[in-house]
Amino acid sequence: MPHPRPRPVLSEAPVASATPSGSCVPLFDRLPERLVLEGFRRWIAGYASGDLGHWEEVWNLHAASLGPRHARHVVDRLARFVRIVRDWSICPIACFPGGCRHICRHECFALAIVAASQNQDLDALAAAMRHLLDPDGHEEAMLPALAYADAMRDSEMMLMPVPRHIIDEIAGRPLTERLH
Repeated sequence: MPHPRPRPVLSEAPVASATPSGSCVPLFDRLPERLVLEGFRRWIAGYASGDLGHWEEVWNLHAASLGPRHARHVVDRLARFVRIVRDWSICPIACFPGGCRHICRHECFALAIVAASQNQDLDALAAAMRHLLDPDGHEEAMLPALAYADAMRDSEMMLMPVPRHIIDEIAGRPLTERLH
């Protein structure tokens, strides 16, 4: 097995949109999406800066939202997921700073991986992984993604499905475009 380089959708559920208008539910107004996005971007920031304060912010946000017992499990699974994404990403991960209400393409794909895992949408999962991860890392990333999705579900944090056509539309946008 290669080593990482150093360094069915519910029809009644709200669905993420690639545009901020229409029937889109604002992602940061929903706690499950906010926890995934803020957790992902702050964990990546901790890796990038070496400042453990970013990881402490993740813990504080999750503990305040879920309680310490659930937060411990969710943050552990988040950390494993982020490490695998970081190790197998097809390019350096770019994220907006914590607290920003915009999301970039890498954050979209990470969120879509977790949402697809939770919603058992293999088509969306494959699309999101293809746009974010080296193909050799897909198999290794699967278990941490599923474990993180399950931990969120166990904490009653259900993510909106992100359909494949939305993932593909985001992938087709210019690299510097804000998405929401």
